[in-house]
Amino acid sequence: MSVLDFVSSWGLFARPYTLTLVAAPTLALLGVYAVARRQVFIAAAVPQAAVFGFALFSLLFGAHTIAVDGGLGQDAVILVCAVAAALATMLGGESSGSGGRLSNEEIIAFVFIAAGVGATLILSHAPAGLELARQLQASSVVGARWSDVAIFGATLAAFTSLLLWRRRAIVLFLTDPLMAAAIGMRVGVWNLVVTVISGVIIGLSVRSTGVMFTFGCLALPVLIGKQLCSEVRALLLVSPLVAALSAFAGLWAAYTWDLPPGQAVVGLQSVTLVAAAGLRRLWSLPAR
Repeated sequence: MSVLDFVSSWGLFARPYTLTLVAAPTLALLGVYAVARRQVFIAAAVPQAAVFGFALFSLLFGAHTIAVDGGLGQDAVILVCAVAAALATMLGGESSGSGGRLSNEEIIAFVFIAAGVGATLILSHAPAGLELARQLQASSVVGARWSDVAIFGATLAAFTSLLLWRRRAIVLFLTDPLMAAAIGMRVGVWNLVVTVISGVIIGLSVRSTGVMFTFGCLALPVLIGKQLCSEVRALLLVSPLVAALSAFAGLWAAYTWDLPPGQAVVGLQSVTLVAAAGLRRLWSLPAR
């Protein structure tokens, strides 16, 4: 099918298409923070904690109340768990740097494992509980809501405005927090704000798109960007662009070959990363 056929299907799939196109670059911008701080694994740990939020909700309020399209109370539990996991990871990393026995990576690994196992155990005896966990672990944007689109659209617009306004300060915060603190930036406050925003957006993304899409768009566009540029300043522009282009191409591939859209987007990003890494390696080889 041609691209025109794909575009003509927009009226039927406007919500999932639009959500995918705005969520992917939004998550990629958050991913730059994790990569710049060498905390890529947090991109997996926090979505897993959001799934644990679903499980806690089913345990506290009954399995009959859980559904993928959820409700206000369900979203609140997910967001609280996601934010708590992100905060625990950040605070744990800081304490490990001041004499703690666990490194930041080890704490993140614990969050990832404990949240995943806890969700499975809680949902194992709930009616349709494991099926819900499977749906959340997979990726599905079919059930997207206009409220999700509005939230991600507003967040992407806010991120873009902030980059245009304070780009130099953001780059310094990401690359050299000690220098940023030395010139008077309140690095602790910046860390706290970014962490809370990440928890909220990732929690909503898991509910709307699934863990696979969330984790993929947090990490892969940034890793692809690292093959194309070496500075964080450029990475802040390249990563969301790669995410948006791969989201459009993945949606087109999903429509053309009747594939799950979330997996199609992440699969395309994975292939692109391998190709970009291979081309970069070939480019760096000395001529003979």
